[in-house]
Amino acid sequence: MSRIYLLLMCFLISSQIIVAGCGGCRTNKRHTSPKSVLGLLEKVPANDRVEGNVLVSCGMCNFLTGDNDCALAIKIGSRVLKVEGVGIDDHGDSHASDGYCNVIKKKYVEGIVRKNLFLPTKMDAAKI
Repeated sequence: MSRIYLLLMCFLISSQIIVAGCGGCRTNKRHTSPKSVLGLLEKVPANDRVEGNVLVSCGMCNFLTGDNDCALAIKIGSRVLKVEGVGIDDHGDSHASDGYCNVIKKKYVEGIVRKNLFLPTKMDAAKI
């Protein structure tokens, strides 16, 4: 009988440790922001003027847009917009190990959204 109690106690203690964790994380659930998560824009503003950090990469290779060629694209939330007026190789070789076809970069952009196109006036610190 004492074996059953011992096994039951071991089971209860181990299950509480597994479920509860160590308690050192101290997560805070009050840190949400309506505009961005981790510094990224989550939606296009109502006036269609974008100013903030977005994900930039090749639309075909990394954002799976269904295009037939490599083209620069930005991602705002779940929406992928093709960048108009800027070539994918304007910022270096797109097929290099750190090029837009191989990595997704976080960049500060400013510009206007028209339909499914992004017309940039500024990308990072370089004027377009």
